[in-house]
Amino acid sequence: MNIVVDVSVFIDRLFIYSEERSRRARNLFGYIDKEELTVFEPQVFGVELASQLVRRKPREAARRLYEEIIDRVIIIDDIDYELLLNIALQTACRAIDAYYIAAADLVSGILVSADKIMVDNAKKYGVEAYYILDTNDYNKLVSKISQTTH
Repeated sequence: MNIVVDVSVFIDRLFIYSEERSRRARNLFGYIDKEELTVFEPQVFGVELASQLVRRKPREAARRLYEEIIDRVIIIDDIDYELLLNIALQTACRAIDAYYIAAADLVSGILVSADKIMVDNAKKYGVEAYYILDTNDYNKLVSKISQTTH
């Protein structure tokens, strides 16, 4: 199973805003590691991640954390403009969200986010997506990941 994880989930894993958000994000990455899933990201993920990290950590610590995360994901360097435009026109999503939706579409994967609007728009486009903060979605996601390799 291929998976695209929005930067919001990485941030929830690293920084505690609510115990439940962070617990779910940490658990998700535990399942990803255990099941040896491949995480794909659009190229813009790196810029978004770096900007989020440097707001919360000193620059050098942010860079080290950035490099550690980037080394564990596969970056999709070139997403076709027409695909992004098509997603935007079909869903009226934010531009940044179109990149994540497109990445999931390109790898025939699922999208996981702590952004409900992104998840709703992904579903509108026909991409399987899970809102990690919704208990029902989270439980379905965990079940799906567990069933994939067993």
